[in-house]
Amino acid sequence: MKKSRKKSPIKKIFLLFFLLIIIVASAYLYRKYSYTNKRANLEEYIHVTGDDVAIFMNDENKSKEEYEDSVKMRAIKSSDTVYLPLSFVKAYINNRFYYAKDINKILYCLPDEIQSKGDADIHQIGNCPYVIFKEEPYLLIDFVKDFSNIRYDSYLDEESKRIYIYTDWDKESIAYMRGKEAARVTGGNKSPIVTDLKKGEEVKILEKMTKWVKVKTSDGYIGYIRKSKINKETDRIPISSYIELVRKDIKMTEKPVIGFHQVLSNYPSSQLPDLLKNTKGMNVIAPTWFVIRNNEGDIRSIANDKYSLHCHGRKLKVWATLNNFDLMNIDEKIVFSSTKIRRKMIDKILREVSVNNLDGINLDIEQLPEDAGEDYTEFVRELSIELNKVGCTLSIDTYIPYNFNKQYNLKEYNDFCDYVIIMAYDEHYAGSKVAGSVSSINYVRDAINLSLAQVNKEKLIIGLPLYTRLWTTKVDGTVTSIAGGAASIEQSAISQGLKFTFDNETLQNYGTKTTLDGDLVECWMEDDTSLAYKMIEIRNADLAGTAAWKLTHERDKSFSIISLNNDN
Repeated sequence: MKKSRKKSPIKKIFLLFFLLIIIVASAYLYRKYSYTNKRANLEEYIHVTGDDVAIFMNDENKSKEEYEDSVKMRAIKSSDTVYLPLSFVKAYINNRFYYAKDINKILYCLPDEIQSKGDADIHQIGNCPYVIFKEEPYLLIDFVKDFSNIRYDSYLDEESKRIYIYTDWDKESIAYMRGKEAARVTGGNKSPIVTDLKKGEEVKILEKMTKWVKVKTSDGYIGYIRKSKINKETDRIPISSYIELVRKDIKMTEKPVIGFHQVLSNYPSSQLPDLLKNTKGMNVIAPTWFVIRNNEGDIRSIANDKYSLHCHGRKLKVWATLNNFDLMNIDEKIVFSSTKIRRKMIDKILREVSVNNLDGINLDIEQLPEDAGEDYTEFVRELSIELNKVGCTLSIDTYIPYNFNKQYNLKEYNDFCDYVIIMAYDEHYAGSKVAGSVSSINYVRDAINLSLAQVNKEKLIIGLPLYTRLWTTKVDGTVTSIAGGAASIEQSAISQGLKFTFDNETLQNYGTKTTLDGDLVECWMEDDTSLAYKMIEIRNADLAGTAAWKLTHERDKSFSIISLNNDN
């Protein structure tokens, strides 16, 4: 008999181990490459519940952290429609809406009238135009749409409510589904499912990757689908029926060349011939006639119709200036946030325009508190409407738009003023910790380039200095300065022994001297040379005009140098 052969225990162990490897590998591959059926938590994905409505701006949603930090980034559902926070509307859609809290109305300035809506009014779709929620106005989306070039899609029947608002009118990429597919939170087979798509369903393509496509689905979700699952890609261009009403500006036939005339008391017209003897090339004079006196909006006027008559005889336009700093301090927030006070000041200005035969009003509101910025802008809009009706030019003086000057809204000034004057001086001023130029060439370049991002070149005027400062830096680091007309400061500097050489950084003549006590005396001269270099920048930018602070500080050729008109 043959002996039966027994399988080796080692072989059995090897086979079992091999089978175990196959099972583990198969499980690993299945886990890695299979598609999960797990559903996304839409409350966490959309970040809202209840009557809160998630805002997708041009198909972009704020992060969960941003929503948690500020409830104002959420809309609310009321009466089957959507209300947007005023702060959101102003930041992302249209900053012209203004809440007049004192009269409980939303104001919106058109070029020729003010639209005023109360919370008891009824919009044409049957809802009130705004509601107060958590102490902030929320605007009806259709009310916003009346004055803004937007379109929107809203999805309000689910727990996670959302609205898609579009200010972008570029072409969109559209595709259709080859078959069923799950749209996922991210591109990946293990990413949770946001929504399910059917064959033939339309999707909007937002972004393409190697294997995945980010889409907006027809039921209002943003998710990722496999690229192989779409076909019939085509472009679609949204069509807008919105018509923007544009203010008809009151422009000069020549480019303005403005001389500011600082007037602190009644100025007799008999002194004008002497004042104007060195102003060839100037075609606008801006006397500082009006000052806000107090928090009730009273305006002091030292206007003189004979002054206007004399200037008109010399073919000069008269743009009288209103400022906030020549008298006692005022609270600009109180003054400009009051609807009644704004109206009071506008009525006073209109009377002065008529009585004194003024061609224009120039606003020079300086050191405006940050919290009064939008109130002042509303005053500018409302004044613009009334001045435009009587054919009176409105210009506004403001600073270079650095980040610390954001309360000055140059974009709105561009829309509601005939000219915007950027004060390209006081780069270094009386309170400066270090000595320096009043207006270096780079400061002027900033004035031009930063302003052109918000102001049309046809409206942009650059204000230049006719003054300068003589600086003294003591051994202990204390800095003081004396300001005056550039010509008189130059004479003083030379008499003190300052030696001038040309500074290639500021493009100015720079004088310096060290005293016996070790003090450093310096001067960056504003002279014909300095003005000429600044004018190269202004001419190259093809700007609307120039202005100069101030009359009595000019040299013989100052206004001829800064004129942009061919005959000077």
